[in-house]
Amino acid sequence: LRDMSRTLFCPASHLWARLRRAPAGGAGLVAARSAWRVEVGLTVHALEDIGDVIAVGHGPTAPGNRVEAGAALLTLDWEAHRVSTADELYHTQWALVEGAHPLHSPFGGTLLGLCSDDDARRLGPETVLATLHVDRPGLAASQLVGEAQYLAAVRGVPPGRFGRESTLHEQHSIGGHRAD
Repeated sequence: LRDMSRTLFCPASHLWARLRRAPAGGAGLVAARSAWRVEVGLTVHALEDIGDVIAVGHGPTAPGNRVEAGAALLTLDWEAHRVSTADELYHTQWALVEGAHPLHSPFGGTLLGLCSDDDARRLGPETVLATLHVDRPGLAASQLVGEAQYLAAVRGVPPGRFGRESTLHEQHSIGGHRAD
C-alpha cells in the first residue's frame, strides 16, 4: 500500500473503501503508526437496494471524533416506485416504497467527513459517503477483502430490490472501482 491507493470491499454490507496513505500518527514517546485516509461508498449491489435519496441523517459522531467499528455513520432515507400489480392488458398500478439504508463504519478510526445532502441525492457508485483516518490495527481488524474475493462472494447473491438479474455482473458489481 505504499504511495498508492487501493480499494477493498465489505461483502456483508456491499461497501467499498478506497485507501490512500496518510501521515503516520504518533508523537513524543509514542511510535508512529502507518495510517490511511479511507473514503467509503456503496457498490452497485448496495445501490440496487436504494431508491432515490430524499434525506441524509448523520450519525451521532461528528467529524473530528473517533468512531468504533460498526458505528453508525449516516442513514440514507430513500423512496421509489415499484409495480404493485399488472395484468395482461398492461394495466399497471404503482406503489410508493420507502426505506432507510444505514452506513456503518467497517473499522475504527477518526471520522474526517460525511457527504452532503446534495452529494447523497446524486448517489452513484463513485459517491464518497464518509471519509475516515484509520491506522494499521484498525484496518487489520476490518472484514474487508480484495476485488476477486468480493466478486466471488457476491456471485450467487440475488440482485437488489431494484436490480435486474444481470445488472450486478454486467456493471462489474463495484461500480467501476478498480483494486490496484
